[in-house]
Amino acid sequence: MITNAYAQGFKSLRIAFILLGDRNKASSRVRGYWIGEELEALTHHVSYHNTQLRQDYLRILPVVMRHDILIFQKQYSRYDVALLRMAKLMGKRVFFDIDDAPSRIGSRISQRNAATMMREAHGVFAGSHNLESLARDAGGAVHFIPSGIRLAQYKTRSPSDTEQICLGWIGNGAHYVEDLSSILEAPLRSLAAQYNIRLKIVGACGEPKLADVFGSIDGLTLDLVDEVNWSDPEAVMRAVEDFDIGLYPLIENKFNIYKCAFKALEYMATSIPVVASNVGANGDVITHESDGYLVSSPDEWIACLSRLISDGSARRELGANGRAKVEERYSTKALAAQVSELLL
Repeated sequence: MITNAYAQGFKSLRIAFILLGDRNKASSRVRGYWIGEELEALTHHVSYHNTQLRQDYLRILPVVMRHDILIFQKQYSRYDVALLRMAKLMGKRVFFDIDDAPSRIGSRISQRNAATMMREAHGVFAGSHNLESLARDAGGAVHFIPSGIRLAQYKTRSPSDTEQICLGWIGNGAHYVEDLSSILEAPLRSLAAQYNIRLKIVGACGEPKLADVFGSIDGLTLDLVDEVNWSDPEAVMRAVEDFDIGLYPLIENKFNIYKCAFKALEYMATSIPVVASNVGANGDVITHESDGYLVSSPDEWIACLSRLISDGSARRELGANGRAKVEERYSTKALAAQVSELLL
């Protein structure tokens, strides 16, 4: 909600997002374009700039000159550090937005650069409480801004009446092969022996291990969708419309503890009940047994999935509660209003 003081002191700003990718890149889409477009609705002037290549930075100087604010979304190469410092010398306000651990492989250079961005930016927008602590330890002026959902793009899903229950997962399968296979194989072997179930993985990316592991489970119908047009909201909705239960397995490691639970939010926004590993921000987003299930062991995966597979009313109740929570707490419109206040 926009406060009265904010409304009275409102002014239109010229904001530039410095992004790692286009709309097909999840973090750029969710925390860049979606938030930026909500800021535009608040009458700010917003532009978007990808800096994947070194030569892209040569075109940024005019951008810095004509904007009041730069927001670096998960950008922390040495060139970003230099650009941040240059923008500050020019009297611009600069912010750093982060929704993942600085490095999947523990690169010291990436971690050092990210810490520098956190420390030297005027503010840090952290997508999880663990990232909030990381930014605070780096000396940053940190603000908790969770990842949000553009509600208009996520329609409430109608529960299916099919006998075969679809357990679904969506994301970048190339990054989650071990999470999916190591956590779900044993529970699904047990469940497939008891129930008529289908596993649908959207974004499998042609990973052979996913086909090998889950294709070998007797009684389990496997549906692998290798690619989806992430920038097309209708394509994403079509991909998940037959999910009865959303799965979010995460190994607890130094990378996943900083995750921001966006996959859980996507399921909840479409009224799909979610069963998720109790890792990272999942425990902050999901209220166990109210709008989803948080699990930590194979036996818990089996118990919670069994409950939902066998009880359609429980699926509908958790799904409806999840959608209501997203509407109340995680809409991009509300989050952009918070960001706008912090930029003034």
